[in-house]
This record gives sequence, structure tokens and C-alpha cells, in this order.
Amino acid sequence: MKIGFPIAALLLPLAACAGEGIVDPTAPAPLCTDEVPFRAELRCIQQFVYTPSCAVSGCHANPGVNLGLDLTEGRSYSNTVGVTSAQDSNLLRIDPGDPDASYLLRKLRGDPGILGERMPFGGPYLGNAEIDVIERWVLDGAKDN
Repeated sequence: MKIGFPIAALLLPLAACAGEGIVDPTAPAPLCTDEVPFRAELRCIQQFVYTPSCAVSGCHANPGVNLGLDLTEGRSYSNTVGVTSAQDSNLLRIDPGDPDASYLLRKLRGDPGILGERMPFGGPYLGNAEIDVIERWVLDGAKDN
């Protein structure tokens, strides 16, 4: 079958776009550090916040998990996103899309009305840049990425 020039001209742009939007699952993940201070993805938050500041201290690592909040790698997502806070049953620990309704962010910021201490307990506390990344991750839907 022979295709005339006008039809071929219409099909050419479609053929050029056929591979766009497809993610290669074998491709390496972008580096956490290719954004400042790090990417707004759970794996990067785990690497730069949860593991060194929360899980390593023993407060939020198994065994000895404080308030049932295990923030070790592979467990942090299921223990935070969509889970009711043990300190304020009116809020979720992480409420996807709503940083201000996420109790974990309130604890990291030291917002008025939190129970107990600002986190990480005894400091050093996270800087505004790190908290902003976590807020952006929550705003983006708090994906398990």
C-alpha cells in the first residue's frame, strides 16, 4: 500500500514521539544530590534524614521503636504515609499533599501545639532547606519513590 505525501507527513511526528514518556526500569535512579540539598524523593529523605538523624539514634529503629514509628529503610513509608499520629489522633504522620496536616513535619519544624519535643530529639535539628525538601515530597503526594 502506498501512502500519499499528506498522510505520511501527518504520521511522521507521531512516529517520532512513540518512545517518549516510557521509563526504563533498568536505568539508574537520578542521584539524590543532583538537586540542592537533595531530591524530594523518599529514598533521598531516607538517606539524608531518616537514617542519619532518626533511625541511627535508636529512637525510631527496630528494636526499641518509639511510639511505633520505625524509620529504618524499607519500613519508613509504611509507618508514616497515611498512618494516624500516636500523639495527635486528628492528624496523619504524613498526609499526602498536605504538609501542614502532617504531624511528622510539625515535629520536625517544632510547630506550636506538638506534644513532647521537636525532632530529632535533642537536636541537631534539620535546617530549613531539608524541611523544605520533605514538605515538597509531601506536596507531591508522598510517593514511595
